[in-house]
Amino acid sequence: MARIKIAILGAGNMGSAMAHALAGGGREVVLWDFFPEVVSDIGEHRENRRFLPGVRLHAGVRATSDTHECVAGAALVLAAVPSLFAIPTLVPVLSSMHPDAVLVNLAKGFAPRTRIPIPIHLGRIAPGRPCVHLAGPAIANEIARGVPACIILAAEDAAIAGRAADLLDGPAFIGSTSTDVAGAALGGILKNIYAILLGALDTLSAGARNLEAAALGASVQEMAAIASAHGGKVPTLYGLAGLGDLVATGFSGDSHNRKFGQMLAAGESAAKIEKEQGWLPEGARAAPAACALARAGKVRAPLAGLVRRWIAGDAPSLDGIVRVLRKSR
Repeated sequence: MARIKIAILGAGNMGSAMAHALAGGGREVVLWDFFPEVVSDIGEHRENRRFLPGVRLHAGVRATSDTHECVAGAALVLAAVPSLFAIPTLVPVLSSMHPDAVLVNLAKGFAPRTRIPIPIHLGRIAPGRPCVHLAGPAIANEIARGVPACIILAAEDAAIAGRAADLLDGPAFIGSTSTDVAGAALGGILKNIYAILLGALDTLSAGARNLEAAALGASVQEMAAIASAHGGKVPTLYGLAGLGDLVATGFSGDSHNRKFGQMLAAGESAAKIEKEQGWLPEGARAAPAACALARAGKVRAPLAGLVRRWIAGDAPSLDGIVRVLRKSR
């Protein structure tokens, strides 16, 4: 296993944590990033101070600014860039990948300007390429600290999913497989939206666990209904790829989506947050498309609708959340 090369495109929080964990498990890891200063920081200081500060990266992690060098000869290529940049980053390097290399998507979002989950879109732009979607609860800072994560590797071909699970197997990851790509992909996208809701609710209710539990249950029901209307399987959404991921993202202090919801509930607008922070979390970008999917599937998704309206400028309120929960019974 020590000679197996794993390429990771994107040295953000998750990409760096994955690289650190996989190198610690004996893999040869090459990590690419768009920002030259990040690559230099990793090479010179063994730390990614921009995206994963405080973690001394394993000596087996090598950073590069060349995407083609990164993927050449790799048995596994992990796409760990934000969903907006996943397709533009991957398309130019597909020809540099080994024909048998498995492409694993980590981005939990829709392909730009579409309602198509990225792993499904990848199957269309890279026909014949073994593609897998990594789903389930995987908080990057926990992985970097050495806490194992239970993950789902989803692919239409069970053998390909199994191959990816074998290549990732080690102290950091407890993997299982699924052939429900639509369910796993939509679970990862939708949970970000409801994590915003849970973050806002935490602020508005001063951490009322009764309401949080009710909102969690209603959120999973909406997630399952939307996913089921678009090819996903309901049990997938009630497993690690849906409920499990929502628990992690909705309640972790490291979650960008939860923090965004807390900021909205504290009176900040989405536009102001984006201007000051320089980012919007995946859930904020996904909410309009998810609501459109709900309408297309003739599914009621009032909680997702609340989040979409907050992002558009409405002020979150506890009364508003409670009214929706009453109607959801």
